[in-house]
Amino acid sequence: MQAPILATILLIYGVNANYNEDCLNLQVSISQKVENEGFHREINWLIESLDLNHDEWSRSYCEIALRLNIPSEMFVNPDEIGELNRTGQISAYIEGYVNVETPAHESNEHQLYVFLRGHDIRKMSVRVPIHLRYQRAVIAGGFGKINLSRPSLVARCPIAGRRLCGQKQNVVAPCDSVGIYKCDWENVTYQAVVLSPR
Repeated sequence: MQAPILATILLIYGVNANYNEDCLNLQVSISQKVENEGFHREINWLIESLDLNHDEWSRSYCEIALRLNIPSEMFVNPDEIGELNRTGQISAYIEGYVNVETPAHESNEHQLYVFLRGHDIRKMSVRVPIHLRYQRAVIAGGFGKINLSRPSLVARCPIAGRRLCGQKQNVVAPCDSVGIYKCDWENVTYQAVVLSPR
């Protein structure tokens, strides 16, 4: 009588252990392109999953976000981002102080988080307006150069028992576009697709 009970307990434990061992294999490609000319431009990202069980991803309640470091030579306008948030065109949060009036040499870097909760991860596009700042005059003349880095991709699975495959570096970042609370995210490696500017 004891053996069947023990076998049943081991079987249930084995099923639960395997469930917890399951992980989501998140492989993504991201292309980044800056469009328009002059001081008012737009960053366009195209995000595509390469090998993902989309039904399993939907049931996992895991979410992803883009994190972009904005150098002092440019800025994201908080009023524009606020309006895009209000109209549901984007879900984003700016971390850091942004003064839209100051030139580059008097400005600070800031970070933009774009939360992609509820998007179809198979293929999605995101557009964000950015603005260039005036730079110091150079005696020799010419144009200033601004380096825009690639975004970081972060992910989190808030439900216990759900996790991403592989060892990933933990990142503490805002949980959502409100930015009041911080959450633990994982930095995800992705395939970058380089697009030449127009």
